[in-house]
Amino acid sequence: MTPQERDIYRLFIGKNADYYIQRWEEINTSGKKIDWNWAGFLFGLFWFGYRKMYPHVFGLMIFSLILHYIQKIMNTDPVIVGLTNIAISVAIGMFGNFLYYEYAKSKIEEISNSIQDENMRNLEIARTGGESLATAVAIGLMYILASSIIEYSFGGLK
Repeated sequence: MTPQERDIYRLFIGKNADYYIQRWEEINTSGKKIDWNWAGFLFGLFWFGYRKMYPHVFGLMIFSLILHYIQKIMNTDPVIVGLTNIAISVAIGMFGNFLYYEYAKSKIEEISNSIQDENMRNLEIARTGGESLATAVAIGLMYILASSIIEYSFGGLK
């Protein structure tokens, strides 16, 4: 990464920029997509929301809710449900840094192609990226609500 690219990524990332830039440079150098991210592993959907990765948020939320629905109607053993959730968390932990890098790269490219003025472009990059605790909380509440509807709608199925 050039110094200019690092500066642009710093604008996009915001908090913990040095951590992500270091990880992304290692991903670029090694070509490996697997690199551990504890926040992704521990918080998954909420981490995607915190980092404003909206396509990932909604993709994971839809996948999780469909999986929850299927597990509920099939009366899946709670151990299997727990192991499935752990497997999803491990996958996000393993690929989180790569997914965030690809997302940041595509958003920066999209913004750079549409805004020619450097100051306006930098403002838009910073606004689009960064972090949002409010978004993470809102997504968490949406997920809990949707999951509760599934849980209680099919509570009588055994």
